[in-house]
Amino acid sequence: MDHIKLRGIGVSPGVSLGEVYLTERMIFMRRKESISVSQVAEEMERFEKAVLRTREQLVQIKDEIKVTIGEEHSFIFEAHLLILKDKSMISGVERIIKEEKVRAEWAISRIHDKYRKIFESIADEYLRERQSDVSDVLSRVYRNLDPTEEKLKETKGDNILVAHDLLPSEAATSLSRGDILAVALDIGGQTSHTAILARSLNIPAVVGLRDITRRVKNGDFIIVDGTVGEVIVNPSSAIRKEFEGKKKKYDDYQKELRKTAKLSSRTLDGVDFKPMANIELPEEVEQAISLGAEGIGLFRSEFLYLQSQSLPSEEDHFEIYSRIAENAFPSPVIIRTMDIGGEKYMSQMNMEKEPNPALGLRAVRFSLKDHNIFRVQLRAILKASVHKNVKVLIPMITEIEEIVETKGLLEDVKSELRRENIKFNENIPLGAMIEVPAAAAITDLLVKEVDFLSIGTNDLIQYYLAVDRANELVSYLYKPLHPSILRILKYIIETSIKNGTEVTVCGEMAADPLSALVMLGFGLKTFSMNPIFIPKIKKTLRSVEYKNVRKIVQKAMSLRTAQEIEEYIIEKIIRMYPQAFLMKQAN
Repeated sequence: MDHIKLRGIGVSPGVSLGEVYLTERMIFMRRKESISVSQVAEEMERFEKAVLRTREQLVQIKDEIKVTIGEEHSFIFEAHLLILKDKSMISGVERIIKEEKVRAEWAISRIHDKYRKIFESIADEYLRERQSDVSDVLSRVYRNLDPTEEKLKETKGDNILVAHDLLPSEAATSLSRGDILAVALDIGGQTSHTAILARSLNIPAVVGLRDITRRVKNGDFIIVDGTVGEVIVNPSSAIRKEFEGKKKKYDDYQKELRKTAKLSSRTLDGVDFKPMANIELPEEVEQAISLGAEGIGLFRSEFLYLQSQSLPSEEDHFEIYSRIAENAFPSPVIIRTMDIGGEKYMSQMNMEKEPNPALGLRAVRFSLKDHNIFRVQLRAILKASVHKNVKVLIPMITEIEEIVETKGLLEDVKSELRRENIKFNENIPLGAMIEVPAAAAITDLLVKEVDFLSIGTNDLIQYYLAVDRANELVSYLYKPLHPSILRILKYIIETSIKNGTEVTVCGEMAADPLSALVMLGFGLKTFSMNPIFIPKIKKTLRSVEYKNVRKIVQKAMSLRTAQEIEEYIIEKIIRMYPQAFLMKQAN
């Protein structure tokens, strides 16, 4: 039998070989079952008991996860308990049972569809992935309507878990047992709970495989390569041997990288640099620091708006921010204010859909339009700043007026806290995120208004080149090393350094060894990225001399195309410092 090769998205690096353990997909009722008027009270009681069982299970799972994985991952279930308390969701199910006189299964299915449609309208991957939290809670309630229903079967040994999707609770309970070698899913993305958990547990994972659950059966032998996003079903003995060698090579390299995480962040000629972490959830702080992060360069606060179907309170914000600040102390923590609006549509904000959301009311534009929501977040950030390691970052700045207005609002909030005798850092640093070409062009003005700059290369490149990288018809034009992109990055970095303003790159370019070397050549010293890439970037930058990288990059700036620039830099660096790109060989 010929092997099958499937391509997906590698979300947790590494290679594993083993037998398939296929889980069944949770399917909500698609057939409406009516009940009589006299059965409504009984059905309501049945639903209430299912909710109570679910709450008990979530508390139990949360306590177990604290012991088996760590307290930072039990936060997922605190969020699920909050969702279960959401009155609009629970009352929605009860209203359908009463008014339509139907079984609870149908009512839950209707509510699930409602929330699924809301989340599907969100373009932002991270926010869209949070649909799984609501699905998880509703699925558990659905199953608990029949408490005798068979639970997820235990694996019999070391297996590769294959599923359509893994709900957060399934991911936590399955992956924490220690007998799962790898994960392969039909759907999912980089920011799903499964991806985050797999990375923290060093379990290789590939998602977005579309139909792997239909291409395999229990007992099939498969290879999962989470580094390149590839799965091979029923490989030949020759292919098995090849990947066994690749697995050993990768595992050996990972051991070396873990050693690198503890070494100093310094080039061969003694120039210090600072690797920092981009995180989405509080539980990622510990892992980031263990991988060598010297602070949190970007905390995306958007997930707070998905903990329930109502807006998060000041206390909700403060609890998260203070926890991150405490866990990271004394290292710095940069909290980005909410980057939602436009394509990141949130139901609780009653926002209208826009014809061109990427260019619409989003990020700081939305925050300054609704001061009440913005003030709640600023108050919480200021209160958390008592730890003295918190900074506040404003996303998608386009003009100086936005900085001025934000500063005024921040001063108002500070005055409120003083009157209430609440302590905070009077000198909390304020930063602007450069993602819009207009902001990049006025870097010389921005550096005089803020304490630091953060370059979001993902959006900056997309806007600067007018290329939607998610559009396969034009994604070939999305080139981080395009001469125009390098020119604008050089201008931003050099202008910041000249003014004495701290500057960080927190987009995907920071996690790419070649791009990181180019920006080091421009003088950049602070790189913020997904924690799993920190050891790799640290190893690359430790393998070179700053003075020679500067010369190589300066010469490369005279070249005409992204390909010429890439080839020239790689050829020069490899010749002088062969260890710099060792990761490519390990892959």
